[in-house]
Amino acid sequence: MTVGTSYQMINGLSEVIEQYDAVILDLWGVVHDGVTPYPSSIPAMEALKKAGVPVALLSNAPRRSSVVVARMEDMGIARDLYGPAVASGEIAYSQLLARSDPWYAKLGRRVMSVGPVRDMSMFEGQDVEIVKDVADADWLLVTGPNDDYDAVSVYEDLLHAAKARDLPMLCPNPDREVIRGGDRIICAGAIAARYEVLGGNVRWEGKPLASAYDFCLQLFDKGPDAKLLVVGDSLSTDVAGSNNAGLDVALVTGGIHAEELGAPRGTLPEKGRLDALLNATGRSITYAVGDFCW
Repeated sequence: MTVGTSYQMINGLSEVIEQYDAVILDLWGVVHDGVTPYPSSIPAMEALKKAGVPVALLSNAPRRSSVVVARMEDMGIARDLYGPAVASGEIAYSQLLARSDPWYAKLGRRVMSVGPVRDMSMFEGQDVEIVKDVADADWLLVTGPNDDYDAVSVYEDLLHAAKARDLPMLCPNPDREVIRGGDRIICAGAIAARYEVLGGNVRWEGKPLASAYDFCLQLFDKGPDAKLLVVGDSLSTDVAGSNNAGLDVALVTGGIHAEELGAPRGTLPEKGRLDALLNATGRSITYAVGDFCW
C-alpha cells in the first residue's frame, strides 16, 4: 500500500493492470452517475474482460444487489462484464433476514422507512410491518431522502422525535452525498450522521466498514495471495475502506471530489491540490486517475 502522497498519477488502468489479479469497482462516480454510464466506463470493463482480469462490484447502494444489477442492465452495462455485485443494501438485508447479530436481533417488527420507493426491495421477504409514524415504529430504516433534492434539515423534526423514543436506525449507505445525473444530492449517510450527532443509535452497513469488504471477498474469493486493486472516487468510503483492508486503490479524481480538486472528469488535478486533500483527510492512495478508463 502506498503511503501518504507517494502515489502514481496514471492515464488509465492499462498502465498498471498487469500487477493485479482482479479489480473491485465502485459504481456511482466511477462506472455511472446514477442515470447514465460514463463514456469510458463500458470500454474499460470490456478491456478488463478481454485482458482476463475478473471484476467485482462493491457499491454503497441501499437496495438489493439484484436491483443494482437490473439497473445497470437498463443502462446498457452487460451482465457478463463483471462477476459478483455487492450492494451495501444486500449486506443489511442479509443481516435483517438472519437476525443473528445482537444489534439486529433486538429490532422489533414495526419499521418506519425514510427513502425513495426504489429502495423498497429491502423489505422483500422480511417479517416486518411498515409504519408511517415515528410513534408507531420500533426502528428506522434510512436509505436516503424521500425526495432527491431534500436537505437534511427536512428530517430534523423526525430525527428529534425518533431520538426522544431512542429508536435504533439502520443506515445501509454511509455516503453523505452523491452526484446523480450531474446534481449533487444527499445520501442516507447524511441523515444518519445527523441522528448520531443528536445521540441516536445508528448501525452502518457498507464502505468503509471492513464487513463490506469481507462480504464482497467471500463471493469474490481469488485466494490469499491474489493482488487486488480497488477503483473508487470517494476518500471517505472507497479509499478509507481500502486503506483499512490493506488493498491498493486507484482514486478516480473526476468523481465526487472533482470540484474541490479543480479538475473535471478525464483530467488529472494538480498534484499539490490532491496532496493537500489527502493530507487533510489522512488517506493514502496507490494511483490517481482522472476517469475510470483503460
